[in-house]
Amino acid sequence: MLTKDVVGNQIKALRLEKGLSQEEFGIPVELSRSAISQIESGQIYPSLETIDKIVKHYSTTWDHLTGNSKPAKTGGLREVRTVLTTVDNTGKDNIVLVPIKAQAGYLVGAQQQEYIESLPAFWLPGLGHGSFRAFEVSGYSMLADRQGFYPGDVVIAEFVERLEDIKDGFVYVLVNNAQEVDNIVLKRCLNYLDKGGVIICKSDNKDPQYPTFPLPVENIKEVWKFKMKLTRQAPEPSGLYERINSLEGDLVLLKEQLKKAM
Repeated sequence: MLTKDVVGNQIKALRLEKGLSQEEFGIPVELSRSAISQIESGQIYPSLETIDKIVKHYSTTWDHLTGNSKPAKTGGLREVRTVLTTVDNTGKDNIVLVPIKAQAGYLVGAQQQEYIESLPAFWLPGLGHGSFRAFEVSGYSMLADRQGFYPGDVVIAEFVERLEDIKDGFVYVLVNNAQEVDNIVLKRCLNYLDKGGVIICKSDNKDPQYPTFPLPVENIKEVWKFKMKLTRQAPEPSGLYERINSLEGDLVLLKEQLKKAM
């Protein structure tokens, strides 16, 4: 039986065989990253015209894409799951916000279109191409010397399709099903996939209550790379600014004292 899941799995296998991201795969066949994601996850059927474009551009066959032949090997790529999203009235992908109160259900809900559509969504200029998600920060593990990420900050992050693309020292949001840690963690990461099959997760806050820990590859379901944050915290005044403020205050006080003395 030709189902959405069969077609989606075959197209995904073809894309991985070519070593392409969802966005790269979709460009020559005039499909958005969101459309490729929905096809691969079995949310929608590709049109007959779309299948024809894929067959011609990627030199494959109709039988291959419809599941009547054995799919090619994917080269052992470690890939996290595809991502569902919503679009605005112009067809542009929204940034879906996962607030703290919704994070407990995100691990399961992220693969349900109804759940994703129930979350707040917005759009920001200047982010460029890619898929983005917003996560509300809880706790102080990534706050050091009053710099970094405060509770309540909103992290805007870009979807990372392959775990191999995690770069040492950068900040990521990792969605996982490990029992020892929260399902959604914001950490500075070290890529130890080749050394031990894990991602090392580090906190910027050096308090012992926020220890460094390994996250096994099999527990990682989504990875998002930090791009920017929205915060309610005003920046701390610099030392020079504080000295200028002090001098200004002293000057005002001196003027008042002179007035009284005259």
